[in-house]
Amino acid sequence: MIDLTAAGLSETEAKTYQALMTQLDWKPAALAQNVGETRTNCYKILDNLIAKGLAERFDKAKKLHYRATNPTRLLELARAQREARAAAEKELELHAKELLHGYVKVNEQPGVRFYQGKEEILDIYDAYESQADDIYYIHTTAGTNYHGSTAMDKVRAKALKNQVKRHGLTPDSPKVQKDYDEWDQRVRLNRTWLRANDYTAPVEWGAFGDKLYVISYGTEAIGMIIESPQIADAFKQVFKLVERGQRNLPGYEKLPKLLNKKT
Repeated sequence: MIDLTAAGLSETEAKTYQALMTQLDWKPAALAQNVGETRTNCYKILDNLIAKGLAERFDKAKKLHYRATNPTRLLELARAQREARAAAEKELELHAKELLHGYVKVNEQPGVRFYQGKEEILDIYDAYESQADDIYYIHTTAGTNYHGSTAMDKVRAKALKNQVKRHGLTPDSPKVQKDYDEWDQRVRLNRTWLRANDYTAPVEWGAFGDKLYVISYGTEAIGMIIESPQIADAFKQVFKLVERGQRNLPGYEKLPKLLNKKT
């Protein structure tokens, strides 16, 4: 028997449909005997096949008969099943995030999701588009080197969509924009400089809302989001301590020193 589950048919429906295909038409009693079902069950199966457009019921010599319809209908059903599954998966993903958020609040247990590879890592930033709270992050140039400037511009655009303010600890680098003051205002970035050798790890840390994210850039990037109000708030507090400390360092006002210098 051919597997027709992709078209949404049960095993008994598939068996009955394929039996219908073996001759021009069938009487219900003969068909029931052929597929090994009771007459009552066979009628139910045939009704299901008719509803799916795979069978027809008609009178012949004043007797009820059934026949199969063109099997190309199976492809239409399979396509509809595939589209319905994709839509259901998107709906589930949306509501799963809401459920996870509620679960964390009630149980005070962090939810963790892992990411790997360029496409999945960029998915971490998708929440920027619906974010209403400020974003705090520790930047690494490894991220820009890995994704490229165009991809990072799209990340910033996600935050700008809701006019969210970002707070960044960013290392001094020769790649800093010459007009960084104007740039920072345009992209709503409150920047605090780190000296070039203060933070060299290829790891970005960030927090927004109840989420903390970590991205490690190596040969293959890996990342995770931890959804926990307590952990996210802890990061924001540490961020503000570092921010205040950096701005009070002697010579801070001279940063960035490496602006437009060649390495």
